[in-house]
This record gives sequence, C-alpha cells and structure tokens, in this order.
Amino acid sequence: MVRTRFFLALAVFGIATSTGAFMAKPSSAQTPQQPPRDTSAQPKPPATPSGKISGTVVTGDTGKPVKRARVFASAVELPGGRAATTDDRGVFELADLPAGRYTITASKSGFITLSYGQRRPLQAGMPLQLADGQQLKGVDFRLPRGGAIAGRIADEDGEPIAGATVRAMRYQYQQGERRLVQAGGGQTDDKGQYRIWGLMPGDYYISATAAAIGGPGGRFGGPFGPGAFAGPGGGRFGTFNSDQEPVAYAPTYYPGAASVSQASPITLGVSQESLDISFSLQLVRTSRIAGKVMNSDGTPATNGMMTLGVDGVTGGGRGQPGISYGARLQWDGSFTIANVPPGRYTLRARGGDDDRPQYVEQPLTVSGDDISGLVLTLARGATITGTVTFQATTLPVPGDLTPIRITAPPADDGQFATGAGRVDKDGQFTFDGVPAGPRFIRASGAPRGWSLKSVLIAGRDVVDFPVEVRAGETIKNVSIVFTDTQTQVAGTVATAQGTPVTDFTVLAFSADQAFWRAQSRHIMTARPDQNGSYQIRGLPPGDYYMALIDPAEQGEWFEPAFLDAHRPGAMRIALGESESKTQDFKLSR
Repeated sequence: MVRTRFFLALAVFGIATSTGAFMAKPSSAQTPQQPPRDTSAQPKPPATPSGKISGTVVTGDTGKPVKRARVFASAVELPGGRAATTDDRGVFELADLPAGRYTITASKSGFITLSYGQRRPLQAGMPLQLADGQQLKGVDFRLPRGGAIAGRIADEDGEPIAGATVRAMRYQYQQGERRLVQAGGGQTDDKGQYRIWGLMPGDYYISATAAAIGGPGGRFGGPFGPGAFAGPGGGRFGTFNSDQEPVAYAPTYYPGAASVSQASPITLGVSQESLDISFSLQLVRTSRIAGKVMNSDGTPATNGMMTLGVDGVTGGGRGQPGISYGARLQWDGSFTIANVPPGRYTLRARGGDDDRPQYVEQPLTVSGDDISGLVLTLARGATITGTVTFQATTLPVPGDLTPIRITAPPADDGQFATGAGRVDKDGQFTFDGVPAGPRFIRASGAPRGWSLKSVLIAGRDVVDFPVEVRAGETIKNVSIVFTDTQTQVAGTVATAQGTPVTDFTVLAFSADQAFWRAQSRHIMTARPDQNGSYQIRGLPPGDYYMALIDPAEQGEWFEPAFLDAHRPGAMRIALGESESKTQDFKLSR
C-alpha cells in the first residue's frame, strides 16, 4: 500500500468526459444497379479520424471566459499536433482527431500557460486517452493570470538608467540538469523603470545590464566605440574612461550582487506582483584580453571566432545564461576582447573549415588588470567511423538510411557543441570534427517504431556512458544498433475501491546507481490518464524500482538524492529483452 498526502493545486481542473462514436448511415437515395465487381483485392481507404476534445478556458480568478486563447493538442499519433482558438464564450473544440494519448495545453498572453491536469507550475500535465471516434467533453481550464516583477534600475549616483535590459531568471531542469534559465525580460524606460509580466509562481533572480550608456542620448553621449563589449542576447554595454581608467557597468543581480550566487531571490505566488525590485548597477574596472590563436601546424589561425563565456556553477545549478563576449580572429591570428568585467571565464576558439574544424579552450580569471600575450593552439577534432544496423523482428528494415544522423553531445555542460555525421544508404558513416572531452555517441532519425539499442566500441556497449574523445584521434568500427522490440511496463493507479487516481507520477528507475545520471535511458516517468492507466515503454532490460511520486517539477527525478529518497518504499521488477509486465498501484485514502 502506498500512503499519500495531497497538495494544494495550482489551478482547479474539472474532467467531465463522455464517449460516443460517429456511425455512418446508409444513404436512402437509390442508384442504378451496376454489375457486381470483385473488390476483395482492392485496399480500403483509411477511415477519416473523427475524435473530438472540447472544453472551456476561463480566468482563474473571476471565472470569466478567456477569448482567443490558444489550445493545442499533441500526440505521437498526430504529427505536428492540432490547434484551436476559443470563441467569445471561451469554448474550444479540437476535431478530426485520431485515437491516441493526448497532451492538451492552453495559453494566452498575460496568463500562465497550463497543461490539462497540471497541478504545479513546472509539473507535467495529465494525458488524455482518446479512443477511435470518441468525444471527450469538459476538458476545462482555469488560467491564472501571470505574476509580475517591477522596479527601477539606477547608476551609482541613483540616476535612472534608460534602455537597460532586465531579465527574470529561475532554476529549472533542462536535459536532466538544473540550470538557470530566462523566464521573462523587459527594458527600462527613460525613468529607469521596468516591468516583467506573465510569470508563473516560483523563485526568480533579477539581473540587469546597461545597454545604452554612451549611446545617442545616453548619459555620456557619443556613439558606441570599438571598446563596447557584447553581453546577453547580443546587447552592447557602453563604456567610458574615468581618470584614464576603463570602467563599465557590469551585469548586476538584485539587490546589487555581481553573481547569482550572491543574489537574493524574489518569490512570487500565483498571480502575485512584486513591484519594488529596484537596485543600482555596479561600476567596475574592466580588462582587455589579447593574444593569438595558432593552428596545430604552427601557422596563424586566420579564420575563426573567439568567445569568452562566464563560468557559473552556482546556486545549485549551472550557468549564468546568455552572458558572453566575443571577437573575430585577425589576419595574423590575433584577437582582442575589451571591457571585460571581473569574473571567472572560459576562453574558447573554433577555427578551420566546416568539414575539419579545430578547437581550443582555456580557463581565465579576470580581476581588473589587462591580460596580454595569450597563445592558444588549436587542435583537430576527432573522427568517428562505423556502421548503423537494424535488428528486425516485426518491422521491415528501412531501405533508406540517409535520414539518420550521428551526434556526439557533450557529457559536461559548457563544452563545444557539434554538428552531425551523415549516414550513407548502406549504413556507413564518418563523423569528422568531434571536439575533445567526454561525449556520448548517439543516433537519431530512425523511422517510427525503432529505438536505439546499443553503441558498441571494441565489443563494449557505451550507449549509456560517455566516451573520452581525444583531439585528432580516430575512433573506428563503432557499431550502432537499432531494434524494433521494446520493453513495456503498464498498469493502473487506483484506490482500493477501483477509483482512478490521476494526481501522481509513476517513476521507474534502475536498481543500478551507475545509471542515475541526467537523461539516463534507465529513468522514465509516466502520468496516468483520466482512467488511471499508465504506460512506460523503452526501458533497457534490467532490474528497476517503481514508485509513485509527486514531483515539484519535471526532471527532478534525475537527481540521485531524489531517487535515493524514493528507493525504500519502491517496488522491484525485472525486465527482460522485449518483455511486457503489468504493475498496478493501489492507494488507501
């Protein structure tokens, strides 16, 4: 038995469903008799989908209809999804839907976007199972209005800064890792005032960067000069000299901190406004970074770009999003990046051509003094070669393998991104220019019904573990295998009396802690649908724990501490190759 407790919902959703099927009636019109034809060998045209999902969208505070809200349905069975707009009564209808498992979302500017059945801001919604020709009615939404944060941005003397870019950022899980991401933004007016709206409940960090100091009409006048430096979103920060010392306004976090680790979060409730988040930007001495980039053969790198990215594994998450500085390499390989505020950075360069790129990176600490004489030497990327094969049991082997792409995503945040290697019609591939470092080897683009089974290097399966890639090496004979067989765990979540329970998430995670990592194939979840039914497909064979959870947000189940906390009360199952099992959950209430 699993003991549960219930949580205050973000919004109240009602589910009132009815089922029905459309039946075609024979026409009463008579037609002239025709000689009978043998049509047994002719294929029947596919039936036109006739499922419907309908409901209303109203405001969460007053219950008034929300006109022209966008409602979107997505399902594997409906490529591209289906959208509808509410009418003056807030009513919507999604018609001509094939049978499938649907996620329904509702959105409108100024309101919080919600998935149907969503109980918390960053939680997944409840899927709706639609049978062939079924009509689901009463799929209703109560959209809360978004929260807002407002205030004033000033300089060191308390004077308003016009045109400053202000961002509201929050931590959330992306690709299985907790990162600081932008949730909203705005710009100050001539009085230095800003307002960021449409925010969901949560903790926010507010940052500001001066975008127009030194620009036309700015405090110091004159156009931007060569010394301006690039900031978040490609903006430019004005600089000026004070007693021959280069200074600028550094990116600053409320209430006046230089980094997010020193910032104070702003907590918003549902539809709450916090309207006095005001602070002054920090005036700091900036540095000039200069050096040269050389090719691996000792010649100057004449084609490429330098970037200086802010390091920031802080506050329990990764990164300070969007903050970077850059410069192009000159004819002799030299580069100069001016007006860099103090901080910890990583200097990166990419050179060579698109077919054979070269890379280099170096950590750098800037403390206010100029740094010159840097010499960075590019290194050739690695090459990965191999084959793609398909293990078929029921599906035909694809005849054209050219849509498949080979990728090598980094295992660590902040590493160089890569392109993709192409597969020829016979399944052979060569992937050049892979940057050094720990990387996964992945393949995508296989037809529906196929899933990645293994990635073999010298007989060792590395599909779930990163490979240490070294500059200039060639990793040969990589065997990438797809399969059309999948494991499946399915069942129901219900009370002892058989009433479906839809509030929880079913979590399956490997009994082997080596697989407790971000984006692991050995960790999967599913929300029960309106009937309390769930399904998890594609877990690799092995031993698993299964538990009911009520996560605060999507993705936190990739945290080892979260998994360890749910292990004691979990059930154990073993999955063999292509095995299907039933696992029901009975709750006492």
